[in-house]
Amino acid sequence: MKEYYKYLLPLIIIFLAASVSYSQEIERTIDSIPRDRLVTDSELLKLIDSSQINIKKNNEDVINQLVEYFINRNNVKYFFDKNSFKEELEEFRTEYPEEVESICKRSTEYIDTYGKNLDWKIPGNDLFGRESTPNTIRYIARFPRASENVLCAIYTKKKEAIEILTAQLKDFIDDYETGNTEIGGNDVFERFYAGHRTRNLLFAYQMMLYSNNLSQANVIYFLKVFLLHGARLIDDCKEFHYGNHQLHGLAGLYEMTTMFPEFPVMKLWNEMALKTILLHAEREINDDGFQFERASHYFKLDIMNYFRIYKIAKINDKNIPELLERKFHKMFDAIVNLALPTKALPVLQDAQAIYSPQNDSLENNNAAELSDPKESFFLSIGASVFNDKVYKYFASEKLYPELFWFFNKNERIKFYSLKAESPSVGSIALEQSKYFVMRSGWDINDLYMVIDGGLAKYKPDHTHGGVLGVMAYGYGIPFLPTYRVHYSDLSYQYLKNSLVKNVALADKILQGQNWIDNNARTGFGIWEHLPKPSVNEWITGNHFDYFSASHNGFDNAGVTYNRSIIFIKPYFWIFIDQFNSNTIHSYQQLWQGEYSTLKDKNGIIKTTDKAKLYIIQADNTNLSIEPYSKYDINSILFEKESVDNYSFNTLVYPATIDDNDIPAVREYNHRDYKLIAINKGTDRISIYFKKNEKLSLPELKTNASMIILSYKNEILKSALVYQGSNIEVNEFNINFEKPMIIEIEKDLNGNWINKELKGYTENNSELR
Repeated sequence: MKEYYKYLLPLIIIFLAASVSYSQEIERTIDSIPRDRLVTDSELLKLIDSSQINIKKNNEDVINQLVEYFINRNNVKYFFDKNSFKEELEEFRTEYPEEVESICKRSTEYIDTYGKNLDWKIPGNDLFGRESTPNTIRYIARFPRASENVLCAIYTKKKEAIEILTAQLKDFIDDYETGNTEIGGNDVFERFYAGHRTRNLLFAYQMMLYSNNLSQANVIYFLKVFLLHGARLIDDCKEFHYGNHQLHGLAGLYEMTTMFPEFPVMKLWNEMALKTILLHAEREINDDGFQFERASHYFKLDIMNYFRIYKIAKINDKNIPELLERKFHKMFDAIVNLALPTKALPVLQDAQAIYSPQNDSLENNNAAELSDPKESFFLSIGASVFNDKVYKYFASEKLYPELFWFFNKNERIKFYSLKAESPSVGSIALEQSKYFVMRSGWDINDLYMVIDGGLAKYKPDHTHGGVLGVMAYGYGIPFLPTYRVHYSDLSYQYLKNSLVKNVALADKILQGQNWIDNNARTGFGIWEHLPKPSVNEWITGNHFDYFSASHNGFDNAGVTYNRSIIFIKPYFWIFIDQFNSNTIHSYQQLWQGEYSTLKDKNGIIKTTDKAKLYIIQADNTNLSIEPYSKYDINSILFEKESVDNYSFNTLVYPATIDDNDIPAVREYNHRDYKLIAINKGTDRISIYFKKNEKLSLPELKTNASMIILSYKNEILKSALVYQGSNIEVNEFNINFEKPMIIEIEKDLNGNWINKELKGYTENNSELR
């Protein structure tokens, strides 16, 4: 038997090597596309599958035959249908008259800024004499106004905008073929920008084709342009690379190659692209639906990528792998699970400016970031694609004009007839992405908090120095905000670190360490070192939520750190920031916003026209309270100096504007326990932390590590027993077989009932 395996293994290796070599030979045979220029007419004709197209290749008029074929073919479908395109144009004009005006305005503005002869490399200038930056090249390389040029020409019945678009494209290709386009870090064929350009040009091409605004010569020219783009994109997309840049390239490649099956090389690229797309879906979309980079902006951009891939495959009756559909579907669940009562996502990590015409203008020629569409844009997609009533709750009342062209008339009617249904999800963990949401409900005045408990495992380029930081909302106000960024702005590095986060620090050591600028000189950069968090506990119940985690950000300074957050529903939070060290340090706690200090308390208050937020320390001894302000971002810092071990025990209490009853919080340290007591009006909360084996007081006996007792008018209403097997209070005595996490409350008949809560820990990465 050993002899058998001795000869079998070399045969297997030879077979696999031969298979790979054969596949590569097939690819070389089919893919003969030059990478440095457009194909010639004769080369183009050789790339056609003559079994699909009935043309005579030895005919002098063969190019005209080819043009006629592509004008009249019906074997593939685009997002909008050529047979109904004229009717769709009129419906769009009727439904979105202001958008039609804006389209022409943006088209004209772009033409007036760059003209026909653009500078595709640095140094260069626009028509206003402004010098090009790397971001300028990245912007114009996308051909961002291609479809708007076409629509404007159609609606105004003036072909100038189309003529300028084709002139810009020919200028681009001419410069590329003569080596006058940007290479290196801002290469015009970098996957992200080439992918965008490919689908922008394809969108414009289909509109011109369906509206009879494409000359015969330009039909052939565009085919050659698409072949060049496919060839360049496939070279960068054969092997999987983490990140949205490659996925953008793949999305453009897949969409374009789906539309041209008459070219065997396009079919080959289409299959290759799908294989790599599936790897992105498998590896980059977590099981909870959020994108692996953990940034809200890039998560949303990837939804659009997968939507276009899914949609173009669906309307062409292509097989959609189960993995792709399942992961794509799950992305919309992630939005629902993370959404605020306003129906918006919180700003998580790198997030760009909210979409608006002002942000999409050309006033700043040093910005290439894509604007951040609202969540209603994406949930409109989800509601329409999956016919989901909860998604419709988050969707726009009227379909966004940008989405009009992706849905046919019947699909739009179905979208408008779909009834919305309010979400029922409460506090929830995105377990793989490590975002933890505490919420009291979905009313606009309900309380909400998201905790950042993770770090991107692969490519944490968009991660900020806000590990274990929070964003909080209540009464219509983002009380504890996180901020959007612009890569090209001087504030970017500052906004990507801890001074603008709701975090705690040791010795003012910021989480982000060793800034690394990108080679493209666009302003973007990353932190070489960020703390690694570890989630110790996450539990959620009817009356209490509890989160606890640590990170290693201060280990080099000899300080261990843990943050615990308790949500007493539906009223307030308690933060416990625990620092421990064998040496003397100073410890800080940062809160974002403008505050004034409270009299006779280590506390602050933020007041708006709608509500107020109290942040009060349980420690009444000496603490310094100092405001911070930079780039118009305000925050306040609590600091405890010259201690080894210290715990900030902090009450975060939102209140309505007319509620003038200031809450109180006190900390009591005993040999056997620590007590944090909160009082406001007739409400009293007692949080006990056991220090020894058992806690024995006249009013409470338990072996639980932590217990929370909630009183109203001195009557116990609910309790949380954390890792305990017995509890004895005046109202009841309960014993369990083993330590558990139990929430106790009264039922409708006034009887005490208890419910075991399943907690999440990172060690087993699942609910237990």
